[in-house]
Amino acid sequence: MANKHYVIALHRTFAPIIGGVEKGTIISAHAELDAARANVDKHNRYNHATLHKPMFGIVESHTVLTKGEAYPELADKVLADKYDADALHAMKCVLNPSWRGGRPVTDEEIGWMIEPLGLSLDLLRIRYEERAQAELDALYVDRITLAEQTARVRAVGEALASERSQFSYSFPAVAGMQAGRAYYAAQVPFNVLVKLFTFDDEEAVPAHLRAQRVLNERRAEAIGEYVVENPTAYILPAITASVSAEMTFEPVPVPGAGGRIGVLHIPIEATMLINDGQHRRRGIEQALAARPDLRDETVTVTIFFDQGLERSQQMFADINGKQVKPSSAINALYDRRNPFNAWVLSVIDVVPGLRARIDVENNTVPAKSARLWSLIAFKKFLSLLTGITEANVTTLDEARLREIDGFVAAFFDACATHIPGWRAMMAGDISAYEVREGMVIGHTVWLEALAVFARRALFTGYLVDHNNPEEGIIRPDLALWERMEALAKVDARKESRMWAGRCVVLGKMQKTSDGVKGSAIRLLRLANVSLTKDQLALEKRLDA
Repeated sequence: MANKHYVIALHRTFAPIIGGVEKGTIISAHAELDAARANVDKHNRYNHATLHKPMFGIVESHTVLTKGEAYPELADKVLADKYDADALHAMKCVLNPSWRGGRPVTDEEIGWMIEPLGLSLDLLRIRYEERAQAELDALYVDRITLAEQTARVRAVGEALASERSQFSYSFPAVAGMQAGRAYYAAQVPFNVLVKLFTFDDEEAVPAHLRAQRVLNERRAEAIGEYVVENPTAYILPAITASVSAEMTFEPVPVPGAGGRIGVLHIPIEATMLINDGQHRRRGIEQALAARPDLRDETVTVTIFFDQGLERSQQMFADINGKQVKPSSAINALYDRRNPFNAWVLSVIDVVPGLRARIDVENNTVPAKSARLWSLIAFKKFLSLLTGITEANVTTLDEARLREIDGFVAAFFDACATHIPGWRAMMAGDISAYEVREGMVIGHTVWLEALAVFARRALFTGYLVDHNNPEEGIIRPDLALWERMEALAKVDARKESRMWAGRCVVLGKMQKTSDGVKGSAIRLLRLANVSLTKDQLALEKRLDA
């Protein structure tokens, strides 16, 4: 019978749902070690346990242990084994701070390892130095052996490539299996990719297949420019291709690889057709034209044996039909090369508590989310409020951006001071769900209306941009902050008549252009700020 992995309490403590448990109590049993580890981590987090003083551990046993029963002697053994392993690890770090590879362990870090053991450095040496040195010596021998094997593998690969170069194309590759079919992930140099892999050759690709894969030159150019402009930071996903002739795979002996690492040989007469990634291939071609020094850079090409046109068409449909486009919010969060995105994210960090209220994953905030506004909605709010857009953000120097950051932080502080319910909403004293259900101030339509109000109320009367305060980037030093005081008159309830027919229609929030502008007009009237001609016309229409 296979051993089972049991989660065990190492001390008298508490477990979720179960409550108080005695030392040695078996909490759960698992067939897989990973599942047991996940459960241990959960229970230790629940008890705020530390790495050096865990409250729960794992016992591996072929003997059946009863859930709920206490086995204190097993808990003692787990603790003793952990102590021994921690002490041995600390001793290795004393003997060789770089033994794990990467950054060397500092003396301070070693001190933190030794302190929980209750041992002096001399006593640690007496008890563990001999074993630690023996393990380090064995590790060194293993590394030398691996280095020698790697050198032999490289030599074999070079010999194979030379031997077969007159008959086939050869690429270092990893072999895999999907749906019972072999495939290979090959590392292909840029210059080889554009010469050998096709996607629009009239003889190689029938017209009805090419009709599915019309090349968008602008998209390809954008990829090429991206590679050229970011030569040390670009990332290109794998390309998928079909090969029309039978390939051979020459594995090389790498320990633990199971024959999956080797050299892929493709006959010279084979047609290599790209099923997915034609724009990347074209973009690489254009990048090479601008930067020939990129020729030896590589891209992964996932290669399948071509089983005919029907199979190639199905591969194209399977790959492209199952892709899920990431949300605009996720793109905005991750795309730090976009200066506007980078500025918006910096503003979020400037305003206390704001990050917890912004949903950076979804374009629309889910009904039961603890967030209030999506990142996309907040970006639009900032543009309405400040006049900064993707088009003009690069015209501002760092000092001006920081000045506007300060303005946004001061604006949110003023909202907390004057708008009823705002401070409690931002602090989470009122849940986001309750805000959405009963108030207007946590909805996107009202946030945009607030920006439109502030834009006109705080800056009307000054020459912001050629006598038109509705355009251009704000001047924070000209803000009329006293006009924010009028927001104390806001009735934040959704059922208030103040919002009927504007952002609330038939008792439900409504996000429309008239809803935003009509709600902004309500706020401007509270502050006794004059309306534009367009606003006056809209007010007349909404009140009719």
